[in-house]
Amino acid sequence: MNSSPRRVLTILGIGTAVSLLGDSTLYTVLPDPQVALQAAVPFAQVGILLGANRLARIFFNIPAGGLIDRFPRRPLMIGSLAIGALSTLTYALGHGFWVMLAGRILWGAAWSGLWIGGQAIVLDLSNSETRGRLSGRYQMWFFLGIGLSAFLGGIFTDLLGYRGGLFLSAGLTAGAAFMWLFLLPETASAHVDTRRGERGENNVFRWRVVLVSALPIFTVRFIYAGVIAATSILWLSGFAGEGIHVLDLFFPIATLTGTLVALRTAFSMLGAPVVGFLSDRIHGRRWVIIGAALVVGGGGLWFMGSPFLPLAFFGVLLSALTASGVQVLITAYVGDSTPLSLSGRTLSRIFTFGDLGSALGPPLAFLFLVSFPLASLFRLCAVLSIATSVFAFTLSAYKLDDR
Repeated sequence: MNSSPRRVLTILGIGTAVSLLGDSTLYTVLPDPQVALQAAVPFAQVGILLGANRLARIFFNIPAGGLIDRFPRRPLMIGSLAIGALSTLTYALGHGFWVMLAGRILWGAAWSGLWIGGQAIVLDLSNSETRGRLSGRYQMWFFLGIGLSAFLGGIFTDLLGYRGGLFLSAGLTAGAAFMWLFLLPETASAHVDTRRGERGENNVFRWRVVLVSALPIFTVRFIYAGVIAATSILWLSGFAGEGIHVLDLFFPIATLTGTLVALRTAFSMLGAPVVGFLSDRIHGRRWVIIGAALVVGGGGLWFMGSPFLPLAFFGVLLSALTASGVQVLITAYVGDSTPLSLSGRTLSRIFTFGDLGSALGPPLAFLFLVSFPLASLFRLCAVLSIATSVFAFTLSAYKLDDR
């Protein structure tokens, strides 16, 4: 490979960030009943649509992981990004639940390839001394994509309308696929699994790595990519209504929600490289840092249930540190514990548990909100985060940390 890891991560990160435009726009604006009406989707089915792509990835992840281990990464990544652009175009053109569902399934297939492939590329580029830092940098691009996509998606919707904003997002995603076509190098030429018939320690699949990683990934994806992402506009409308006036300007709720998501993901971006750096410096203690991150996140989630806006907003920012930190460390842990020829398959199984959590989050959140207030939902999530931290600390105590 002729390109430096920093340059490859920049190219990879830009495409990953842009790919999130369509998905983040839906999460930002579709829970608004007026936008759901434009999409011809009953409000009761919004939660199902928001979680459908994650449910679809439960079926796409393992095949994607196998392809990523057995074939060059570059064509799979470019094809996945092109499918992502097609899924956003489907949202823009479609009316009704079933067409939107087809678009969400397409996005599920696309993201399986993009996310597992992107993490595998990070492991290709790194070693035991840089794994946490490079994983943290890639997570920075991911969270930058979430924040900017939600922010831009809200603005695009307010300026161009629901469908106009999605058409623009589809075009930008297609442009990112062309960028990868010309600029993204191949990183897996030395790691493609051409030894499928061989036996030995380096070709033995590490199920223990998958199983111990499953609970923290499930927890953070259920809470942050599921519950929090699907209810952000509802949480903010409890404080701001349909929008706020500042001087002579009116800021609608969609734009405000996009801004909130951008601020939250900015804190996630800060947490990712810091956690990755610490885990590289403190060898054998990744699970301690995972446990600490979950405790911090639990405290933030508890504060989010407060009716006092400054405290609730502080909880938003505090909890954001957990979402990035845990995912960075799980990827680094896989790199520590798994040969590169098995990284795609290992990551695919771990992320399947995460996708199960993020698929269950939106529908369970909306079901819960039929009978209970949003504050109670956040505090239940806080309890789940603290309980998972106990699991992580226990693994560390039994020296199941890294190597």
